[in-house]
Amino acid sequence: MADIFFSYKREDRPRVEPLVRLLEREGLKVWWDPDLVAGERFDEVIAEEIDAALCVMVAWSAHSVRAPWVRDEASRGMRRGVLVPMSLDGTEPPLGFGVIHTPDLKGWNGDEQDPRIRHLVADVVGRVTGKTPDVGSHEGADRSALSRRRLLQIGVGAGALLAAGVGGWALDRAVGRPLPPIRTERFPVASVDATGARLPDQTGSAEVFDLPVGNASLPFAIVPGGGFVVGSPDNEPGRRANEGPQQQMQVGPFAIGRTTVTQTQWEALVEASPAPVERPLAATPSSFSGPELPVETISWIEASEFCARLSALTGLTLRLPSEVEWEYACRAHSTTPFHFGPTITSALANYLGTGGAVVRREGDADVVSPDYGGLVHESGAYDQGPLGLYRAGTVPVGTFPPNRFGLHEVHGNVWEHCADVGPVDYERMPDGGTPYTGDGGSHVLRGGSWSHNPAICRSAYRDRMSADNPGWPGRVGLRLVCEI
Repeated sequence: MADIFFSYKREDRPRVEPLVRLLEREGLKVWWDPDLVAGERFDEVIAEEIDAALCVMVAWSAHSVRAPWVRDEASRGMRRGVLVPMSLDGTEPPLGFGVIHTPDLKGWNGDEQDPRIRHLVADVVGRVTGKTPDVGSHEGADRSALSRRRLLQIGVGAGALLAAGVGGWALDRAVGRPLPPIRTERFPVASVDATGARLPDQTGSAEVFDLPVGNASLPFAIVPGGGFVVGSPDNEPGRRANEGPQQQMQVGPFAIGRTTVTQTQWEALVEASPAPVERPLAATPSSFSGPELPVETISWIEASEFCARLSALTGLTLRLPSEVEWEYACRAHSTTPFHFGPTITSALANYLGTGGAVVRREGDADVVSPDYGGLVHESGAYDQGPLGLYRAGTVPVGTFPPNRFGLHEVHGNVWEHCADVGPVDYERMPDGGTPYTGDGGSHVLRGGSWSHNPAICRSAYRDRMSADNPGWPGRVGLRLVCEI
């Protein structure tokens, strides 16, 4: 079986073939229709190859958007959550495929140094192998045929990879024990149109594992490495200046919590590892009470202590996500303001949907403020979407449908701590998904909360808080990264 299944229309073969050959020189096996063997049932072979491929690429064009077979092949890859589209001539993707970022290769003449091709190939190689190569060279030819995903599937731990030198991978550190058993999970992925109308669900899939902690467990999803554009375009409604200018970034593979840490999980860790690494932790710090509610009212310092204790207890490296990792995981290959589309509804997230920018508590009353971060937000609707609800608190994790990486509640519910100092301009941030660690007393928050306007809950929105501040009661929690 091949690493990549390539779907295209025969008329486009002269433009597709140079890209196929470039991917093959990176050490990847690409299946495209010249690989059919005489006598084979092409429909059966195609289905088998798509279902086995680690990546399904589709070349949209004026020819292919009208081809039922190309649409069917792309749909099958999209349902698996492994679709990588491109447009050969500037043609828009068919209806239903627009939620996935589609590079425009119009005018490409086969030049391997074209930045669009370099980024596309780096993204695909990263997804399949876990590496982000310099696609201007061809050092990948001697890469091991085993991709990182395949090694994880057969249970090879990172420490064993380091010792064996598999495929020449360079790992920053050895991990004390292999990951827990990994399984593939499929799930419905929701999307909406510009008015908030629900579109037919797609099927996503992710490699997941559960990390035991005392009498609880933490669910993780493995996020493949790749390239993406961080930040928001100038014309995105509700955009703040610190969301740009947008930058192309590369991110290595990592595992991230499918939900924010719950009160049950927090308490289980504190009970299993009560001795401080640097500082004590309260077992029940939250303002709202419920075992499956997110733990909240947590400072960055407390979140870091939680990570340090969990790392010591499990032998794995657990930490806060970098800001770039967080946005990459939140977007899950989307380029719209929210991972599910161009607007938001209360059926998909927990936020202030009735109007105003933010709710604060004064005595026994909730008071709505119209401005936040220097911008006024009057309506509880986002762009052309509908008004929403105000739930006046957090909801249990897993309440809303996941994104294509299998992550729940990345928009709203509670703010999530990131490792970075800042936020700073994206030009100053290191590539590769590592956090910015320069001077500054504040750290980045992402995701918004139940008490904030939907524009503040977008994928690109950036906020900050001092390291020792737990935030307004009930607003700030954490989502973990596990290094793989």
